[in-house]
Amino acid sequence: MVYFAKVPAPGRVKTRLCPPLTPAEAAGLYSGFLRDVLRPVPEARTIVYAWPAEEISNLHEITDLEIRPQRGADLWERMTVCFDELLEAGHSAVVLRNTDSPDLPPDIVEQAIERARPGRVVLGPDAGGGYYLVALAEPCPALFQADVEGAATVFESTVARARELGLEVDVLAEHRDVDDYDDLLALWRGRARD
Repeated sequence: MVYFAKVPAPGRVKTRLCPPLTPAEAAGLYSGFLRDVLRPVPEARTIVYAWPAEEISNLHEITDLEIRPQRGADLWERMTVCFDELLEAGHSAVVLRNTDSPDLPPDIVEQAIERARPGRVVLGPDAGGGYYLVALAEPCPALFQADVEGAATVFESTVARARELGLEVDVLAEHRDVDDYDDLLALWRGRARD
């Protein structure tokens, strides 16, 4: 189980929430997300892959989980390196989830762990057209490409590419992530109902 995280520095995280939040408030919010999300997953090795690499020691204030640097020129390359590194090290599957969905139910992650197998990609779509989770049981570097036209088409483009590569696509329940202020309000409303 891998969490993809950023070091919560003002001006580098949750920038689409500014305004109305200040960069410091957005960084504080994201720090709270990390405190909520970064938990060990039962019966799974749990690792945080963090960016930027030179600042990951700052995350030790937030979590006791193993932290490794994300490596690569862009998000797609960093995801590819993560999957390749862990699968080549002998892990039977890798589930990579975001840290922008603090209310993601744990059973969704468990489903992804159970469903991951060779020849299949497991994807958790978010309401904004991307995905909050991806799982593979074998390396597939061609799956992650930076030629997607906008965040709203990331999920759709990844599904199409997976099918072109001959992968079975297993889609989990849609769930929101918090990218903009409307997402944040929806999160607050959801927590108020709980």
